[in-house]
Amino acid sequence: MNYKHLGNTKIKVPVIGQGTMGIGGYFTKDATRDDFYVRMLRKGIESGMTFIDTAEAYGQGHSEELVGKAIKNCRKKVFVATKVSPENLSYDSLIKAAEDSLRRLQTDYIDLYQIHWSNPAIPIEETLGAMERLIDDGKIRHAGVCNFSLDELKSANAIFKDKIVSNQVEYNLFDRTIEEDILPYCEKENITVIAYSPLDKGNFMNYGRLWMLEKIAKEYDKTASQIILNWLTSKSPVIAIPKATCDIHVEENASSMDFNLTHEDMEFINRTFWHPRNNIQMNLIKADKTDLDNLVPKAEDMAKNILSGATLKPVRVKKIQDPDYDYELVEGKVRYWARFIAMGANATIEALIR
Repeated sequence: MNYKHLGNTKIKVPVIGQGTMGIGGYFTKDATRDDFYVRMLRKGIESGMTFIDTAEAYGQGHSEELVGKAIKNCRKKVFVATKVSPENLSYDSLIKAAEDSLRRLQTDYIDLYQIHWSNPAIPIEETLGAMERLIDDGKIRHAGVCNFSLDELKSANAIFKDKIVSNQVEYNLFDRTIEEDILPYCEKENITVIAYSPLDKGNFMNYGRLWMLEKIAKEYDKTASQIILNWLTSKSPVIAIPKATCDIHVEENASSMDFNLTHEDMEFINRTFWHPRNNIQMNLIKADKTDLDNLVPKAEDMAKNILSGATLKPVRVKKIQDPDYDYELVEGKVRYWARFIAMGANATIEALIR
C-alpha cells in the first residue's frame, strides 16, 4: 500500500481507504449483514486499507458502531475518520455529537473529525471553535471538512489558521468538477482531498466507453475499477475511499496501487472521460419536495448564500420522456430548490446529465 501525508501534518495515511456509506443499513439494522460488514472492514484493514471513513448520519450512527467493532482489537493501527451532521454544527451540539461518536466507535479519540456539510444558519466560527475545543481536549486529533466549495474552504482555513487538513468531496470519472478549482487549491495549500464515490457508486460499469478502460486494464492485468482508483490517486493531494461489499472488491481496492499508469494512459483517460456541466433551465427539470423541510441545510438558508454570490456543486439529472419536462432530478434536491428560491423557475442551474 502507498501512503501520503495527511494535509500539512506528519501523519501518513494509506492512499486507498475504506468508505462506509450504507454500511449498517440506511434505516434498519440486520445482524447478519452487520457481521458481514465487520468482516469486510477487518479484511480491508489486514490488506493495508487502515483509513476508515464513517459518519454519524450513516445508518443513524450504526455504521460507527460497526466500525467500532471492526477496530476493537487493532485501534492503534487504524486511522478513524467520522463526520458531524450539519444540524449539529452549533458549539454545544457539535461537542455532544463528537462524544456520541466516540461512544459508538468505542474509542477515546477520533483521528479526523469532519464537517459533513456546511450549514449557512450556523456561523462557521462557532463550529470551528468547538473543533478547537475538541482538539485541545484530545478527543479529536485533526479537523477536516466535506462538500465545501472553494470559497467555503478558503474561509474555514483562514479562520482555523491553516489547520483544516482535508476536504472530502465527490471525485470520479463522471464528476471531475473539483479539477477546476478545489483540487488546485488543495494541492497548493497542502490540504488532502478525500475522494468519496471514487467508482461512481458502480455506475462506471454503465459508461459508454467502458471498453476503453477495460482495454487499458488488460494491459496491466488489472480491472477497470483499479485503473480508475490508480488514475484518481495519481493526483498528489488525493486519496480515495471506495466501499467494498465482497471479498473480491476488497482485494481489488487494496491492490490498485501496486502499478503505475504510463503518462500516455493517464492523458488518454483525461481526454476521454469528461462529462461537461450543462446549464439547464430549472422549469425543464422535474423535482419533488418530499421531505425538503426536514433536510439540513435548509434550502432557504442556502438561497441567501446564492444571492450573496455562493456557488453550488452541480445537481444530477437524467433525461425523461414527459410532456412537461425534459429532465428529472436525480441528486441535489436542496441545491435545486435553493436556487429555485433565489433565482426563480426561469433561471438555469448547472447539472451533470446521467
